[in-house]
Formats: sequence, C-alpha cells, structure tokens
Amino acid sequence: MTARYRHADVIVVGGGPAGSVVAWDLARRGVDVLLLERTQFPRDKVCGDYVEPRGLRILELVGCLERLEQGGLLAITDSATFVDGQCRYQGPIPFYGHSAELAPHGYIIPRVELDDALLGAAAQAGARVHQKASVIGVHSGPDGVEVTARCAGSDVRYRAPLVVGADGANSVVGSGVGLLADDERHTAVAQRAYMSGADGTIGEAVFWFDEQLFPGYGWMFPMADGRVNVGVGILSETRRRLRVHIPSLFRAFIERARRFHPRSASLELCTPAIGGVVKTYGGASRNYFHGGVLIGDAGSFADPMTGEGITPAFESALLAAPVLMRALEAGHFHGPQLSEFEASFRRYFDPAMDFLDLCAATLRNHYMARPWLRALARGCELAQTDAEFALIGGSYFGGLDIRPRGILGQIWVRIAQDLVLVWPRSTTQLLDPKLQPTGATIGDLVEWQEAWSRSALRDPLWHARWTMDVQRKWVRVLASMTRATTDPRAAGLPDV
Repeated sequence: MTARYRHADVIVVGGGPAGSVVAWDLARRGVDVLLLERTQFPRDKVCGDYVEPRGLRILELVGCLERLEQGGLLAITDSATFVDGQCRYQGPIPFYGHSAELAPHGYIIPRVELDDALLGAAAQAGARVHQKASVIGVHSGPDGVEVTARCAGSDVRYRAPLVVGADGANSVVGSGVGLLADDERHTAVAQRAYMSGADGTIGEAVFWFDEQLFPGYGWMFPMADGRVNVGVGILSETRRRLRVHIPSLFRAFIERARRFHPRSASLELCTPAIGGVVKTYGGASRNYFHGGVLIGDAGSFADPMTGEGITPAFESALLAAPVLMRALEAGHFHGPQLSEFEASFRRYFDPAMDFLDLCAATLRNHYMARPWLRALARGCELAQTDAEFALIGGSYFGGLDIRPRGILGQIWVRIAQDLVLVWPRSTTQLLDPKLQPTGATIGDLVEWQEAWSRSALRDPLWHARWTMDVQRKWVRVLASMTRATTDPRAAGLPDV
C-alpha cells in the first residue's frame, strides 16, 4: 500500500448505512474521504431490514433506490398487531400515504443488498473504500487523528484531520475516545433469521407482543421472493434481570407465531438465526470529540420504541457532513467546533426522540407487563375503528410525524372516557359474567395497582430508580414541548 492511501481529509470507519451515506455526502462535496470497512461486501447484518418512507426518500437522494427496486421489492402498506396471540389490529398502516413528499409504503431490503448498494454509491461519488480493513485503534491528538487497521495480517496506519465513527454498537472509535455508550436501559438485544414459504404478494408487516417479549416485541416482515424477515428484540436490562436466553426466546416466538398466525404455519427457516445489539437514542453522553463525531449505531441513534436504526443512521450522517465540511474549511478540529453536530442533531431528533425515549422508559418495568399489554390491546381495537386515533395516538410506534401533544391528547381523552364508564361497565359485567367488556373495568384498575405494588415490594431499589428515571424524562419532554410544536423529521433535512 502506498503512502498516498494512508492520508485523507476524513476517515470514515464503518461501511454500513451511516458510514456509506456520510462518505457519499462528503465525497460529492469534493472532500478526500477514506472509508475503512472491516468485512468484504456484500455481507449480511442483523437487522429487521425495514426501510420506511423517510429512509426511501434518502435512498432516492443518494441514487440507490431505483437500483434496489429493480431487484424486486414488496411494498409494505399494511400491518397486523398481535397481542397475546390474538390479532388486535389489521389493516393499512395508519400514518402512511399522508404526505405527497413521501412514498405511501416501506420496503424490506436485506442488508446484504442495501449496504452493498450504499457502499457502491459512496465509491462512485469519489470516496476511497478499503474493505477487509479492521480498525483496531483510534488515537486523537493535536496533530489529528491516527487510525490503525489490520489489513491482510499487517497493521496499517492512517492519518486525517477528522474521523467519523460509523462502526456500529460496539464502536472501536467510540471506545478509543472514551465515548462508547454502555447503558443497558438504552440497549436492546435481538435475534433474526429468514424464513421461506410466504405469499410474496402480501405487504403486511406483523408485530407481536406478549409477556415473554416484554419490554420488546417480535416481528415478521415479508419480501417479494416469499421470504420473511423474522426476529425478536428485548431490552438488555430485562434480559439480564430475568436471565432471558435470546435463542430460546426466538424459538418460542416462532412456535407461537406458527400456532396463532394464519399464514405462518407453513414457514420454514432458510437461514440460521443470528444475533445483534441495538443502542437507542438517549443512551449516549455526547457524540463529538476532538477530531471527530459518532453517527448511526455508534452514536446511539436508533428509535427507542421500535429499535429501527436505518433511517436515523442516514439522517445522522447527513447532519454530520456539513459540520465536518465547515470544520475542514475553518481548519479547526477541536471539540467546540464539532459540538455543532450535537446541537444540530438535537434540534432535529429531540422533539420526537425524547418523547419516544420516555415511552420506552415507562415500559421498562416488566412487572407492569400485563396491564400494559391489556392497554395495548385496547388501543389496537380503538385504532381498528377510529382512523384519527390510529393516525395520531398510535404514531409513537413507527409514526412519521411524532407530535407529543397530539398523542398525549388522544390517549388522555380515551383514558378519561374509559374511567367515566368504569363503574357502569363493571356493574354490567357483574350482572352478566359472560359479557366481554369493551373497555376498562374495576378489575383492570386493580391489576394496575397490584402490578405497581409488586414492583415496589419485590425490587424496591430498582423501582425507585426506574420511577426517578421516568420522572426525569417527563421533565425533558415537557421542556421540549415548549420549544417545538412540530416534528422536524417529518419535513426532512433542508440542506440535502
């Protein structure tokens, strides 16, 4: 390797969605970008593979969408939600198709295809891509950033004024600069496999919730070739506290899906199940340092409720690129110059992500699983008959325009209506035990109280910490609501 390949304006570590997009954006602006990827593409990656409409908009910008669509993609327009094995909602995804600027569907794009296309786009834009270059050390000093990578059995050193850590949840860059996030309250563990035997014409994403998966969920995402991306994800804190064995959890989910989901009985595994880690928004301390920034999973940008990380990875990359450009133009690579990235992504993400982080934190308490699952079932049933409630109240899970005021307003109105009818409904059920209640009863209120008491009595220290954490997040959300009334992610990034 000649010396000219060891120097660049910006070194990007990691060739996934975040790394490839930031390399593409910088290269098209004339920056000398060197991207180091530890594997050889194409390669697989643990992921749900779901690219929602905002992500498709960015894929079109990068120039990858048409190529990927030519391979045959199934438009995901519908969803089904199962709670305790029973389908509680089935129909169109409520918040798709309401913006003329966004596609009315999502796609399931296997990462083996998506990441290869994005890396190709970065190279075509002018980024120098070195594959099978495994970064083993990062040092940031007054003379710039030095990156050491293992290439074909030898150590190679690279230098640049700036480095971008886009190397995933276990980021070597983040670890090297002392910013690797390790908060298990903001970390999810997942296992995923592909199954075959599905109808490749039904674009329905299936979400599965039950006590075994709480706080987390299972998913089944179909593709045009008759395969289905099937997986489970659960909070790391819960996995440790309850000693959950993820492979067993995955197998049990497959068995339950085959039993209760009408189109799953004939599905067969066609790939081994593989596991991975997701780090969600709110878990990182800061994402800039002297000489660089962290983006994508390395910067904990995944959605706290769904764990979806592809679109936030794109967005974090596109927010980072102009900050890095300005640093290069100014010749200043210290922390204060790069702190602009932190300010920029917080303006963009906080109005929605802070609220989603609050929702996720509230659901962390496994003792509250039963009442929360009952509430979810009730919410799904309301969404089935009330389009406005489905659009606004249900947007906390995968919505494209997160407005906390509207969501809370919808939910609180429904809670108030339910509470008013608790006594009449309970009396009716007492007179006719065979009658199935259609809302909250005295028994439901008692169940909430019992779950809360169980949590406080069985694990008082954890309960106190959880309560304080939720309260802190409420304060943050309320402060955010006073500053922003819209979701900037709905409009997209204005500078790209």
